[in-house]
Amino acid sequence: MASAKKEAPKKEEPAKKAAPEKKEPAPKEAPAEEKKEVRDVHEVSFVAGKGWSVKRQNSAKVIKYFKTKLEATEYVVKVAGNVGTHVVIKLKNGKYQKFENAVRALKYAQTSKEPD
Repeated sequence: MASAKKEAPKKEEPAKKAAPEKKEPAPKEAPAEEKKEVRDVHEVSFVAGKGWSVKRQNSAKVIKYFKTKLEATEYVVKVAGNVGTHVVIKLKNGKYQKFENAVRALKYAQTSKEPD
């Protein structure tokens, strides 16, 4: 004889809610790029009483002072070419001339009509 026992229907357990998956925050790439850009820039600017200075942008330490803007630009082109940085020239009035190509900055300085 076949077993007459019927299996009791199993009670369905309430569906457990899966814990929401924790997503890792997306890495913030923009600030890293900004820092990189700041580190990779040499700046030529005018300092009253001392002349034209060459330094890293956002740095207090001046690499060298020059009497004329052309001399400073020639030097910064040489340094930027060796290190592989961008060149920023800050005029006496505070405005910036940005050149990603250092040689272009030198050519502009040689033909510039701005007084030294």
